[in-house]
Amino acid sequence: MSLTLNHQMNTVFHHGLGLVRKYQQPILEEWQNILVNLRKAGKRSEKNAEDTITFFSTYLFKPGAQKDNSKTEVSFQSNPFILSLLENSVHHVIQKQTKQNHQNYQAVQYLFSTISEQILAQPYLDPFSIDAFLKQLVLSQQFPIEWAAMVIQKEQTFIVEKGFHYETNDLLLGITDKQANSIYALSELLLSQMTPEQRQNRTVIPIPYVDGTILICVKQQNTSQTIPFITYALEIFQKGKETLKVTMQEQQWKDSVILFHESIMRSQSLDEATENITAGFVHYLPFKRCALFSYSMNDQMSFGLFGHQIDNKAIQNITEDLDNLPVIQNSLRALEMFGNNLQFLQPIYIKDAKAGFPEQYVQQFQLCSVVIAPIFTSSSNKLLGAAILDQGPGHYFKVGEETFSALIKFGKSAGEILSRFMEDKSLKNISALHLSPREIDVLELMADGASTSEAANKLNLSEYTVRDYVSAIMQKMEARNRTEAVARAIRDGLI
Repeated sequence: MSLTLNHQMNTVFHHGLGLVRKYQQPILEEWQNILVNLRKAGKRSEKNAEDTITFFSTYLFKPGAQKDNSKTEVSFQSNPFILSLLENSVHHVIQKQTKQNHQNYQAVQYLFSTISEQILAQPYLDPFSIDAFLKQLVLSQQFPIEWAAMVIQKEQTFIVEKGFHYETNDLLLGITDKQANSIYALSELLLSQMTPEQRQNRTVIPIPYVDGTILICVKQQNTSQTIPFITYALEIFQKGKETLKVTMQEQQWKDSVILFHESIMRSQSLDEATENITAGFVHYLPFKRCALFSYSMNDQMSFGLFGHQIDNKAIQNITEDLDNLPVIQNSLRALEMFGNNLQFLQPIYIKDAKAGFPEQYVQQFQLCSVVIAPIFTSSSNKLLGAAILDQGPGHYFKVGEETFSALIKFGKSAGEILSRFMEDKSLKNISALHLSPREIDVLELMADGASTSEAANKLNLSEYTVRDYVSAIMQKMEARNRTEAVARAIRDGLI
């Protein structure tokens, strides 16, 4: 199973669409008020606003007007001012109707920004449509092409979907209702629609294209020259479309990074930051669960900070030695080869969690495939922790290249907001309160009143080692003596 970033951003798009449709009537009334005010003011943008409102009213509220956020046919030109005016009025309506949270606000914002970008970019996208290709082909003065038509197959029937004629310079009139049970029969039918003079020495060439067939009507003597040219032209045209598709997909992961960055930068405390970060990894990337961990370089330990869509208390109770996480440990060791330059630190995809995590966590959280995203700062070149992500208990999955690109940016943004609280020592204090399993053992014996030698005998350690543990415990807990350390541990629920 592989959920893509494109799928996730479509989810955000349709979440915004659902919110807008929920308040259809007040939104349409608000837009009409805008139009009335522009008319009263005598603004020249009135016609532009009317066209834009008509388009959005159809696109947003007519069932089946759109299937996803990647296909928008536009027959008019708008401007950024009108588009922003309509979007702001939608936010205003929703805020009056209900208390709008930031996630909903961003979903509506993304809905309008996606549609608006396509409207404003439409003049540049037209050359990549099959309509434009066929029209330019027919209008070319260098090849005597009578007409061209795009044919699709529905069940056992071949149907003319669209076509162009050199005389009309436009869509073929009366041709799109033609159909037959084979390409040959359809070609014969189209030729029969021409006058005897027009079809004299004419032939129809079928050229496969994507899920359909292009029919080209030319003079018979030009067939040998026409086929190679059109085949090559179609190849160049298709490569251009694929390049555009890749560019738009790249823009989507950049959109997800922007939305994530905006959502976490609102954080006013460490608690808010950890909640917003874990929620953001799930809302704007194709994952279902996220657990955030801090990392102590000195102790080589990892501490659970927060979990989203997963048992948060269980995550916060985790304190793990990195020796028990070989996949992460090996990645950190490899990083040393680059002088600990974090720009070389990449997310880690683990197909089966059993290969990289202790069995107790695999069973407890039903881990299958997981991704480990480093949380770091580029400004101070520090690794602060990691986000562990998956698509829910018992789910195996793959990760696309665009998701990996986004994960790096997410980790960097998360690191910057967490480092802000590190300056206030908030995160350091949390890490300090996380004791290693052996330190917890020593602390529990201290609470029972055991002496250093008694603790050493019970733990099969030397007295010197136990003293080191006691010293580390008191330092982490900022305690002046053992009694104070034990009291704080009991108060904070550590033992």
